[in-house]
Amino acid sequence: MYFGAQYYRPPFPDRTCWERDFLNMKQLGFHVVKLWAVWNDIEREPDHFVFDDLDLLAELAGKNSLKVIINTIPEGAPYWLYEAYPDCLYETVEGKKITMGGPANLPTGGWPGLCMDNPEVSDLVCNFIFRTAEHYRDNSSVIILDVWNEPHLEPMFDYKSELLCACGASKRAFRDWLKVRYGSLERLNEAWFRRYSDWEEIVPPPRFGTYTDMMDWRRFWLYNLAEWLKRRVEAARRGAPGKLIQTHSASADYMGASSNGALGIELSDEFLLAREVDVFGLSSFPKWLMGETKRDYDLSHLLQSEIICAASREKDFYQAELQGGAGVPGFLAHKVPKREDIRIWNWNTIAAGGKGVVYWQYAPEPAGMESPGFGLTGFSGENTERSLEAGRCARLFEAYKLDRSRPVPAINGIYLSRNADLLLFAAGAQEEKYAHSIYGVFKSCAEGGIPVRFVHGDYMESAWEEGLRVLYVPMSLSLSDEEQSRILKFAGMGGRVVLEAAAGLYSEMGKICADGSSSPCPMLEAAFAAKEISLDAGDGEIPVLDQEGAVLCEGLYYRQTMKAARGKVNGWFEDGTPAMAEMEYGKGEIRWIGTFPGAAVKDAGSRAAAEFIQKQFKAEGYSLFSVLEAPELIVRLLQTENGPVMAVVNQTPESRPLFARERTGKEWSLEVPGYDGVLLILETGE
Repeated sequence: MYFGAQYYRPPFPDRTCWERDFLNMKQLGFHVVKLWAVWNDIEREPDHFVFDDLDLLAELAGKNSLKVIINTIPEGAPYWLYEAYPDCLYETVEGKKITMGGPANLPTGGWPGLCMDNPEVSDLVCNFIFRTAEHYRDNSSVIILDVWNEPHLEPMFDYKSELLCACGASKRAFRDWLKVRYGSLERLNEAWFRRYSDWEEIVPPPRFGTYTDMMDWRRFWLYNLAEWLKRRVEAARRGAPGKLIQTHSASADYMGASSNGALGIELSDEFLLAREVDVFGLSSFPKWLMGETKRDYDLSHLLQSEIICAASREKDFYQAELQGGAGVPGFLAHKVPKREDIRIWNWNTIAAGGKGVVYWQYAPEPAGMESPGFGLTGFSGENTERSLEAGRCARLFEAYKLDRSRPVPAINGIYLSRNADLLLFAAGAQEEKYAHSIYGVFKSCAEGGIPVRFVHGDYMESAWEEGLRVLYVPMSLSLSDEEQSRILKFAGMGGRVVLEAAAGLYSEMGKICADGSSSPCPMLEAAFAAKEISLDAGDGEIPVLDQEGAVLCEGLYYRQTMKAARGKVNGWFEDGTPAMAEMEYGKGEIRWIGTFPGAAVKDAGSRAAAEFIQKQFKAEGYSLFSVLEAPELIVRLLQTENGPVMAVVNQTPESRPLFARERTGKEWSLEVPGYDGVLLILETGE
């Protein structure tokens, strides 16, 4: 387990604090500390590396029984690099170069560095990582090398209104990727509706307008950054064979740090990045960024942790950065976490299958735009209610010996699609609609005490064997042929598929699929023999009614209608057109609703939509036991060396009843305290 704090980001904290602070970490029950290795602080002159501060800190960590995570930061580039390669700066599509300077989170400046599509820059970045790894290869205190702090297209945190990167090297890399993807210029022209006569005519799209080129450009960057990460990982492995290699995401990218979407704008995809490393992590600042109410930011934190769990697959993940003190929206920090915040965020991490919590950060930041925020401790190094609760949680969860635990997949799943997200980005950067739809479905399950997990399109092929039985597909307007085939195959094997409106209306290239001989929604055609499909904009909440006119559900944005030759229509729009239908498909079933209930939960607070969503899932949640009653409780199952353990989290201030029954017949009935959790060892075996 990894419990501890980020400590050193040069030049802070001051050396006079080090011994005092490391002793206090040990006394709190922490056993890891994270240290930043910033490129411009270490390689101050070409090929001259200075590790003095990190060496002293690693030695001090060893004396206090603390293990060390070294986080390499090439994004704090040395200024001699800029002087040597001024043409390698990041560049917008309009030709504006992003010059190096000091951002909010990097006191030594040099941000955002230079673009790694330039081979000479890539080699120097990887050499810095290699030399750092090599320096600590035989240091037993150093257990993990984190090769990329929050991987994304680096300038995008500060330049969200720009389209990047369009430097010469990135343009060449984009064209090379397109050549592999399409094989010929003729095939690209057909896909993009263009008439290019030479590959050199292709440039990144300069504005939002056509979907096909924008989706491809952003798709290229997702895979391109995964390639950058692979190079960094290889450099670290060469330098320190046997050390664990890590990266950690700034958020669950399908949600973004503030649940407004990040995949298309920040260009980071945890389902690609986690494949390259041994250990994966997540940064979270719930009280600062994730919601206005405690319930919202606690739930958002759990949601993001569970997406990261799904991306990590069989690999360990943990909370690599967790808000330790005040968030910083402007001068003078605010929104300081309380002890119950720290407690719930720890329980969220454990319930999601995480292997610990490392706080950002131990001491308050003394300078720059992050000051005076984020400190777990006070200005003079004194403990706070936050640090004391962090230490209590570290000791509590260490005692449970969950270091080898694995989440047991719930039978209910929420579908995630790269294509669905990228289409909404291409439609004028509207990713928040997709993120809000996902949140609304997840929130509905949490309020109903229904265990659920996330299922990404990349891993849909194995979902049935991994125990999935219900798949809810929110706002997936763009789906590849392969995605649709796998979803239908899952239903045919016995699964229940619930499709929100217009699922698969667009291909993965952002083109409506109808060609005069087929339906514009292939999955609806396969299940319902659907014809005459239309899509109309709605005004406000869109009710779906039963035969007596009572509201069954509500949605937002659009209403999709169709004529179904097969299946049963069981809901109607106010004008009497079909709005809801279900159909047996193979051994399973497909359900359709012609609007967006997930969005209605998030953006309109619709109770009717939440209740509809809850009814689509199997309330019991797991094959090993049934959740019979768990109002507003989070119930998850972990497989440990000592058998299955039920993790129950109560994110509300009042105690809540839990009633569950194991497969053996044993029943659990207890009250879960407010703002707390419990771990229950089950009798049920495999």
